[in-house]
Amino acid sequence: MMSFRILSSQLHQLAIRASSPLVRNAAVRSFSVTSPCFQSSTATSSSRTLLKENFSEMTNEELMETSTIPGWDLIHSPPGKMPRGALVGTVVSTKMQKTVNVAVDRYRMVPKIRKRVKYTRKFMAHDENEVANLGDIVMITPCHRISKMKHFLLRTIVRPKGQL
Repeated sequence: MMSFRILSSQLHQLAIRASSPLVRNAAVRSFSVTSPCFQSSTATSSSRTLLKENFSEMTNEELMETSTIPGWDLIHSPPGKMPRGALVGTVVSTKMQKTVNVAVDRYRMVPKIRKRVKYTRKFMAHDENEVANLGDIVMITPCHRISKMKHFLLRTIVRPKGQL
């Protein structure tokens, strides 16, 4: 335990004295080789360098095609712009003709207790082609009043029920 404290203080002094990042990296590497506590950190850093080497070994054609790069779609997907007044909710009923009942979860801040409280409101939405199923996550947009209770249109199915 004492040797670990000495080594860590020596490493700290070396890092402060070192003016270039190369010297600091060399000190960290030499410390991680001698210290048994940091064996796992060297393994993760080697896996990071392997990942970088894999990208550096890819040809220009492979880099141009985005399907070969893992996670490209997650990072570079454009943000979806929602129409004005659009709501996203879950279909809870499809028993009516050309109408779905959509439960929209919202959160309200209660200032007295400083907590968010979840509340659910159900809206009836017009589904012309009857494509929505129970449990689907859908986007509904406001429209002119169709009936006494129905003043939303089913815009898109964001995610079907069984899909993650």
